[in-house]
Amino acid sequence: MAFWSVNKGLTGFFVLMGLLMIIIGFIVAPESRTDDGHPLNIFLWGFGSFWILFSLGTALVVRQMTVRRMRRLSTWLPGKARVLSASETGTYINNMPRIRFTLEVTCDAHGVYQTEHREVVSLLHLASYAEGTTHEVRVNPDNPKNIVFAN
Repeated sequence: MAFWSVNKGLTGFFVLMGLLMIIIGFIVAPESRTDDGHPLNIFLWGFGSFWILFSLGTALVVRQMTVRRMRRLSTWLPGKARVLSASETGTYINNMPRIRFTLEVTCDAHGVYQTEHREVVSLLHLASYAEGTTHEVRVNPDNPKNIVFAN
């Protein structure tokens, strides 16, 4: 599965817009009001702060997800998984189906065993996970039922 990455340009744009709103909040006249009667400067400070915090928070979450996946790929045990069956769970995330796989996993440390795994798969890549296909996986050394596709 693909890694997510932080779009630094877009994050920078939202942080810049947030800073601009905060600066404008200091420039507007204190008696200026929004359409619903609240002070405009306080609205600009709050909304600008929200944009900055949301942008940086999103960037931090995406970075942590990527670091965790990289750690799994580098420290978990390599193995192979053959798809025995694949079916939809009925859940869609961002218009991509969550698939329930029954896999036959082969790992040097744990031997050959079957496990069930659920993962969101892009519709473009769905055909590559057909029954009978084999994929590289990483296996959690402490819990062999916990795997992650490496490709």
